[in-house]
Amino acid sequence: MHPPASRPRRRRGRSRPAVATALTAAALLALDAAAGPATAAAPAADRQAPATSRPHRTTQPPTPTTPAPTPTASAPAPAPAPTGAAWSGGFAGYGSETWRRAWGVAGSGSWGGGDLTEAAETGVRGGAALRVRYGARSSAPSCTDCADTGGGQFSTDLRSLGLADLATGRTLDLRYRVRFPAGHDWGKAGKLPGLYGGPIGEASGGNHGGWSTRFMWRGRNGVPDNGEVYVYTPAGEGYGVDSGLGSWTWPADDRWHTVEQLVDRTTGDVTVWFDGRQVHSAPGVVAGIGSIPFGGIFFSTFYGGHEAAWGPASVQYAYFADFSLSAGVQH
Repeated sequence: MHPPASRPRRRRGRSRPAVATALTAAALLALDAAAGPATAAAPAADRQAPATSRPHRTTQPPTPTTPAPTPTASAPAPAPAPTGAAWSGGFAGYGSETWRRAWGVAGSGSWGGGDLTEAAETGVRGGAALRVRYGARSSAPSCTDCADTGGGQFSTDLRSLGLADLATGRTLDLRYRVRFPAGHDWGKAGKLPGLYGGPIGEASGGNHGGWSTRFMWRGRNGVPDNGEVYVYTPAGEGYGVDSGLGSWTWPADDRWHTVEQLVDRTTGDVTVWFDGRQVHSAPGVVAGIGSIPFGGIFFSTFYGGHEAAWGPASVQYAYFADFSLSAGVQH
């Protein structure tokens, strides 16, 4: 007969692994809930020739679409700063001296301040977007038959931000988010922010001592919201050059969309991504700018052209947020 099996003795002073694991997980969940989502602190009119790919994905879920030009009621947590960004800026405190320093706003070349306002907005860094008002039949400030104003413009200076290495670098990448309310009236065409180089005031219009690569929307072949890059270089005369017209469109769906452009000063190449998908590549389109340093962001948006016929039939709005710069692609 076998002797009765003895019961193993329990050692005192040791916790059970399962209990410890559960307690640890609960504690971590509690800490995560208390911490919440992180947010990042917000750190000349030109002449236009007469006007005669759809996005791959969106970065935000749908929000209610209403005619009223008000910020969305709810949205996901603020997006983190793009990986590799050398500089990023939002619009909390827009117009203040602190905001101007954080953006490196140049002392000249600005206009339209009354149509650019800060708007509370969830889902963007700093909790604020820039709302731009475009008056009915408005155009550039050079318009002589416009009954209302619309849009605005300012330039940033990389060197004043301590980013001389970006100014003299081979490539510069600009990324930002834009939202057009549902039912947006596109008029004939209009400008959107891009990059520039050279003296402020000489990156557009008839004086081309510098260069610029602003985005545009332009109606063509029955499509009112074609995207393109509108290029000025010192080699150009008069009007700018359309690059990639219709390679993508700007959806008026009241959702945030991300647009990005990379300019190579050495080769003159410009590459565009919309919602993370490459939609346009233009080898050598800004050739000859290698000796002109990057200036920074050319925040320029208005309808036109420079005549009332370019503008919308009624007051329109657009929203901008989450600007960032990098020496390389950010998406």
